[in-house]
Amino acid sequence: MSDMQPKRKVGNTANSRPLRDLLLLMPHLPVREKSEIDYAGADPDLLVDIARHADTTLRTVHLGTAAIGELLVAVSPEAGTGEFPANSIEAIGWLLAELGDLAATAHLLVAGCQRYTSDYAPRRAKHIPPARP
Repeated sequence: MSDMQPKRKVGNTANSRPLRDLLLLMPHLPVREKSEIDYAGADPDLLVDIARHADTTLRTVHLGTAAIGELLVAVSPEAGTGEFPANSIEAIGWLLAELGDLAATAHLLVAGCQRYTSDYAPRRAKHIPPARP
């Protein structure tokens, strides 16, 4: 990264594994008949935690995707010489596609959770333990 570009920071969170925690909280969400998440029937503390982890995951994916793009620009001269294998470039492309889908889904989770917790102000936060993988 050149000196001209701003330094990137993922966020001000003490949680270093937001995607893992998000995935382990998801089984606690109630689901309606057509496999739709029942945000209205979910524990508000759970929704707050899911929204926080999904938002951090979303920011991490965006910054990581940008960093991969910068790396690809840096190695682009080697890609034409055969020093950088074509199957690696293809794998990075598939990874970026999956990360884009993950970011979009995380955004939908954040929006859904925040919609039902916008006026939620608990007297005391409740800990929702993650599911065991």
